Amino acid sequence: MKDAVGYLRVSTQEQGRSGLSLAAQRFDIEHFGKREGFSITSWYQDIQTGAGKDALVLRPGLAAALKDAGAARCPLIVSRLDRLSRNVHFITGLMEHKVHFVVALFGRDVDDFTLHIYASIAEQERKMIAERVRAAVLIAKSEGRKFGLQLRPKSWQRYVSALGRAALVKEANDRAEAYRLYIEWALRQPGRRGRPISFSQAAVKLNERNIATPLGGQWRGHHVQRMAARLKLDHPLARMPEKLAWDRVRALFEQCPNLTAPQVVANLGTPHPLDLRRAYAFLRECRRDAAIQSSVHRRVGWYLDCRTATRIRIGAMWKRYPELTARELIEKLNLGPDSTVKWVQQIMNECWKAHTQARGERRRVGRKFYNPWRTQSCARRPSP
Repeated sequence: MKDAVGYLRVSTQEQGRSGLSLAAQRFDIEHFGKREGFSITSWYQDIQTGAGKDALVLRPGLAAALKDAGAARCPLIVSRLDRLSRNVHFITGLMEHKVHFVVALFGRDVDDFTLHIYASIAEQERKMIAERVRAAVLIAKSEGRKFGLQLRPKSWQRYVSALGRAALVKEANDRAEAYRLYIEWALRQPGRRGRPISFSQAAVKLNERNIATPLGGQWRGHHVQRMAARLKLDHPLARMPEKLAWDRVRALFEQCPNLTAPQVVANLGTPHPLDLRRAYAFLRECRRDAAIQSSVHRRVGWYLDCRTATRIRIGAMWKRYPELTARELIEKLNLGPDSTVKWVQQIMNECWKAHTQARGERRRVGRKFYNPWRTQSCARRPSP
């Protein structure tokens, strides 16, 4: 009897665990061998789908069977042609291995031309099966039926999703770890104006050294940034993100509303640099928001500067206690040394002019004058 190698394959894990299809294929091959005079010396099997261009890579059993049959110069026997594949290109590639394979269903005297015809029929059958399955699934979904993971409990679905995410994260971390030396070297390079190098500049350094990304492309700044985050490398950004800068500037403005742009840049306390132009723009937005909320500021129409918050406080206090003098108002609000009596009196006069058109005795209530240079003695003279 002539030696031969047997090969078995099923597509799903359920079929592999049941063993019914594998047992049926083995039975067919053994009876074919007894009838045609073949002795099966070794058996190989795969539990893997036959679709895909790299099916041979995904099926180690078939690769080992081809190697064993080639070394022993004996044929490879399968029960049916679709156990090898339903792809004409794949079956044609197997013929190039110089290994004669025999299909038990067709007999031992089938030439390559006939096998090509049967392979074309098998490929067409696979397409028809896929179309029928898709049509049946669409009909079932329209009727409200569920499939696959949807049939499991919600807890199991969350568990499977978590496993998938964990696998993707682990794969990404492994890729980043393989590039650790390159990323650390790029981030150690000097940046512009004595600052730390930016991620975009680090990407340029990597491209200049002809170091490709894991996918074989060119480096970009966001690639280096994501790699550094996965490697837990604490590298400051060359430009502070808009949201982070806005939150920090607003927090500083709420603590000390009289800060200027250089003082904001100096008091940020972060490794991220913030230029004066952006600091001034953020401060102006904070002052504009505070001015919109103040009815006195809207009525008077003061310009926005570092004293906007102080003007708003003076206007609010004046509106509640119009009889206070400038000195009393400075003591009550605990204003700093920058707020002089003359300046506070000018603010109070602007509030008075914007809110009322008083005449006669009303002009002297609370010592609020239209003309701040007038003395109190002049102001107390009776109206003509």
